[in-house]
Amino acid sequence: MSAAKITSFLVKLASRCNLDCDYCYVYHHADQGWRSLPRLLSAEDREAFAQRLAEYAAEADLKRAAVIYHGGEPLLAGAEDTAEFTRRLRQVVGPDVELEIGLQTNGLLLTDAVLDVLESERIAVSLSLDGPSEVNDLHRNTRRGRSSYDRVAGALKRLKRRPKTFAGIISVIDASVKPETLLEFFAREAPPKVDFLLPDSHHGRLPPHRDVDPTLYERWLTECFDLWFDNYPELRVRTFEALLDAVAGLPSGTDAFGLGDVSLITIETDGTYHDLDVLKVVGNGATRLEGSVRDTPISAVATSPAIAAHRRLLSKEGLSAVCRQCAVVDVCGGGSVPHRFGNGGFANPTVYCGEMKSLIAHVRRRLEGCLGEAMVAARDLDVNLGDFELAERAAPVITEIWNDACTDNEAVLETIISEVARRAKGTNRLRMLIGGLTPERKRLFAGDPGLVAWQRAYLAREKGRVVYDIDGKVLTPDLLYLEEKLERAPGLGLAVGEQDCWLRRPFGTSILFEDADVVDRARSVVTEALEIVQQWRPALYREMLTICRAVQFVRDPTAHPEKIVSFSDNSVPGALFVSVRQGERIIDPYDLADSLVHEHRHQKLYLLERRFLMTQPGELVVSPWREDLRPASGLLHAVFVFVELRRLWEHVRDHGHERLRQRALKQLADTERNLAEACKTLRTCPLTPVGRALAAVLEGEAARQSLAA
Repeated sequence: MSAAKITSFLVKLASRCNLDCDYCYVYHHADQGWRSLPRLLSAEDREAFAQRLAEYAAEADLKRAAVIYHGGEPLLAGAEDTAEFTRRLRQVVGPDVELEIGLQTNGLLLTDAVLDVLESERIAVSLSLDGPSEVNDLHRNTRRGRSSYDRVAGALKRLKRRPKTFAGIISVIDASVKPETLLEFFAREAPPKVDFLLPDSHHGRLPPHRDVDPTLYERWLTECFDLWFDNYPELRVRTFEALLDAVAGLPSGTDAFGLGDVSLITIETDGTYHDLDVLKVVGNGATRLEGSVRDTPISAVATSPAIAAHRRLLSKEGLSAVCRQCAVVDVCGGGSVPHRFGNGGFANPTVYCGEMKSLIAHVRRRLEGCLGEAMVAARDLDVNLGDFELAERAAPVITEIWNDACTDNEAVLETIISEVARRAKGTNRLRMLIGGLTPERKRLFAGDPGLVAWQRAYLAREKGRVVYDIDGKVLTPDLLYLEEKLERAPGLGLAVGEQDCWLRRPFGTSILFEDADVVDRARSVVTEALEIVQQWRPALYREMLTICRAVQFVRDPTAHPEKIVSFSDNSVPGALFVSVRQGERIIDPYDLADSLVHEHRHQKLYLLERRFLMTQPGELVVSPWREDLRPASGLLHAVFVFVELRRLWEHVRDHGHERLRQRALKQLADTERNLAEACKTLRTCPLTPVGRALAAVLEGEAARQSLAA
């Protein structure tokens, strides 16, 4: 495993606090290490951290990093000292790394004078506030039990006058409070965003009051989601936005949902390195890592056994057996790591497992209801799925759906271009290129997979959302990519092995892309593979060139060198990712034809799924082509792919090179057996009416193929 890439640093400026919130994980949970820590981070340790961060930024080639000032209450360190530390950080790290500095505060010390200082150094401020006075004072009081609300409300008022500084609100849920009370309050105050946090709990310390009311949090979360979804869409609730992203298959941007990677470490007031701060809830010393800013490079921390163990907990392999078999694991991701703790370890579902399952199922039902209503209202379900499935009859509907997708992509590009022009962003060169765009060129760009992937990430960032690659690293879409795209005329046909960073960035380091030498060697094999398809099925060849615009050559470092791998991803529509090597030799053109047809069929079904919902929530099922369990959508995709691949291998058997005849016979026998099993399983899956109709078409075609054989 490669080293973790640390991009966020939670720096404890103070270990003490001027509030006594009864749920605080620092002072009221298992780890009481704060008692022996220095009250403030010393000047020496501040300087040492600045040097370590600069050193690591150079080693890890960081272009952007986040430093979050925390505590206790970080403003106990003083606003002027905090500003001086910030200036020193930026000076030592240098201009080549964009440092995003944030501060999490309870607001008691947040005067206008303090805000003047923080604003001058571009320090974003996030406020801890649980709701109106009667809610906030349930838990957030002084050590003498006095209310903190009036002073915090004053801080909120001051922050609202400084939108460039105000980052948002963090609020811990008390399930005895009606969701309407919170949503009405926060909607009225209109912060940039609000993040609802579940009380920090685990299997040894259950969520408050759930022992007497087991469904308390399930009811609260679903009611709150419905109220927000229906009545308060203008309020940005990060918790629910992240859940919607996760349910849609997108990175969630929060460790509460989805799988990911370690990208944050903590520096305590004694300069020592620590893991995720909330792990303090599980035991004394649970967060401690080796070394301190005085004696240990950050790169050594990133490769430490403790970080490696934490990273495994954020992968599917590191989840409990129960979680790995769960139908919602790709959304929930096993839940927050501290919430999984029990019996001395983390091999458990989250203590909020029931709540996560219930909420995810509920959100899916709500989305499906909205999508179903919108789809039926927008278009009659008049697609002939039998025609759609077969390339020789599919051209009219493929053209229609493809044009719909391009129109949507073109509209997104127009939105971005308008925003760039309005804000006068970018270089003069970019603005000149934008001004020279013709409608024809915009239309061609609308089908470019790399640009579509970039557009989605750019818009997400503009909306305040963080986009991650599959390793959990932040993706940063910049305008330079748009400028480079606009400088090159988009082409028709397949761009083979193009050095397009946005065809590659979403996949992190899990997939290796072949170098220029292999690309050059493999170009001719792509031509041969496409000629095989064209000679066999001209209509399929034309369909592929309509839908697909890019081929990238990949290698899975974890797979056997002789294994042929390929994949598609709807985040880069129209891109086919295929391997072209077995060991050191370039693969046979028939094998490459198999991979190209395989991934094209996924892209074809993705197009149909833009218009029609195919599956409903349900348990994972067995796929005869995979060792792990799959959702119904994955099985439907597999059947759709292998119905076509069976046709290809029948052609290879009858008209291909003699050396492949035995291979074709084996491929056909395996495919026939697997299709029969998969179609039988699909009959039990929760499909929509359109999904059920497509499954029937595929089952009929598989049966026809079997009889013809």
